[in-house]
Amino acid sequence: MTRGRIISRALLVLYIIAVAVMCFARISTGIDMSSTWFGLPPDKIVHFTMFLPYTALVYLAFYRPGKRPWHMVLFLAATVAAGCLIAGGTELIQGELQYRSADIDDFRADSIGIFTGSVITLIWAAAAKKW
Repeated sequence: MTRGRIISRALLVLYIIAVAVMCFARISTGIDMSSTWFGLPPDKIVHFTMFLPYTALVYLAFYRPGKRPWHMVLFLAATVAAGCLIAGGTELIQGELQYRSADIDDFRADSIGIFTGSVITLIWAAAAKKW
């Protein structure tokens, strides 16, 4: 395994730990959640940005370049599906915690972040000819 792949996998593990802490820890941010940023609630922006790098990190950690372009699309589709399952799982677990709540709009923001990250990753891979 190359040094870059080891670093990518380590970053992915750190990312997953950070997401778990943000999703399940009892955190008081001091941010006024009743306000909006660009017309959106701030917690939805946090959910979007929290899941945005997911696809790129999984791509860097596990995708093997040199295959045909449609293999890349299948890889990203599987990554998006797995990411959405993770996002849905975090919301279900939050619904069971007394100090957190589950929200379908959080899941939507997570999923949009994952999908946006996959589009950015696909564009980057195409531009860099990483397939």
